[in-house]
Amino acid sequence: MTTLEHLQTGVGVLSPAELYAELLAERPLMILDVRNEVENARNRVRGRQPIPTLNIPYFEFIEDEEQAIARVPADRPITVICAKEGSSQYVAELLIARGIVARYLMGGFRAWLDFHVVNEVVNAPWGRIVQVFRPSRGDLSYVIISAGEAAVIDPGLQIHLYQEIAAAAQADVTRVLLTHLAAGRLSGGTLLAGTRHTLLYMHPYDALHPRTLLPARLDYMPLLGGERLPLGHLLIEAHWFPGHTPGHLVYRVIAPNGERYLLTGDALLLSGCGRTDLAGHSVAWTELLFRSLHTTLTELVNDQTLILPSSSVSLAEVQPNGTIAVPFAVLRNQHPALRASDPTELLAIVNPPTAAVATTVDTFWQVNLGLRQLSAEEATELEGEPSRCIWVNEE
Repeated sequence: MTTLEHLQTGVGVLSPAELYAELLAERPLMILDVRNEVENARNRVRGRQPIPTLNIPYFEFIEDEEQAIARVPADRPITVICAKEGSSQYVAELLIARGIVARYLMGGFRAWLDFHVVNEVVNAPWGRIVQVFRPSRGDLSYVIISAGEAAVIDPGLQIHLYQEIAAAAQADVTRVLLTHLAAGRLSGGTLLAGTRHTLLYMHPYDALHPRTLLPARLDYMPLLGGERLPLGHLLIEAHWFPGHTPGHLVYRVIAPNGERYLLTGDALLLSGCGRTDLAGHSVAWTELLFRSLHTTLTELVNDQTLILPSSSVSLAEVQPNGTIAVPFAVLRNQHPALRASDPTELLAIVNPPTAAVATTVDTFWQVNLGLRQLSAEEATELEGEPSRCIWVNEE
């Protein structure tokens, strides 16, 4: 058996940022995932198009090196990925020793999970809108900055990212705005609101556990819809937009020059929308979502309004400028949920019969309501796969 200590071949290393750039550029990529079958099935590297991926667990290279290597294509470069780096480096060096071009992902899949992309959506005289994207899960969040103030929308647990963005702009985070009670991602809202003089805002309907109706154990400012929150030179309007959750809110940002931006949470994505069956009330919640999409939405947007969702379903949604945002005109005539003629048609779209509700939904709800605490390792494990709470248009 070859051991890692005996391999000194100078294997290539790929950083998460370099991997992301290659995925966007759609460069030829062949991934050898040496994690176990369960981890590979939970989450894998996804690009604009499906990425050829071969799963051969690391232990197979230990037990029968010859047989495992024989399964690896020798006619193309191989990118090896494991959980934390060590195993993939070992396997990549084995492959190089056999004449196969190989490299490994720095930090393993854990580093890919932690990788975030920060892009400016808007940079104007009145301020900035910054988008924070987590490619491994599709999570999106935002920092809105104007005249020394900053608001953060739907933050994840990595609150240092938002603090660094605000600090670089010499702004104080004064508001944290939640669009909804997330059932597929962990919110950093309470952590961020626990610093300095920051206030957390959400709808009181989403401060209740959707099944047990247990109230949240966290401090927040209630928004019912219709509130107007000043932020520097901007005005942020809260609008009730139920359907994905009973208390879902969307936030319309109005700039001094009249430009408008709509932060839609998970209710409306660029190529999907939030499911309505998470608490077992799919028919009733779909009726709410239909009204939100076909009545409330039309009152909030025009064709130029930039749609800013809180989840992405695919890297195919990334625009040439690197952001995941499009004017409403792009969605108006092509989004299946917006083309639905009635709630029954919408129900068939957002809740396909084969889409089971994830078993982790209740855990996300409890943690995000402050009803349960997780260790850092438990939180990492819980967010080890993409959100299962959004419908994806795979046409």
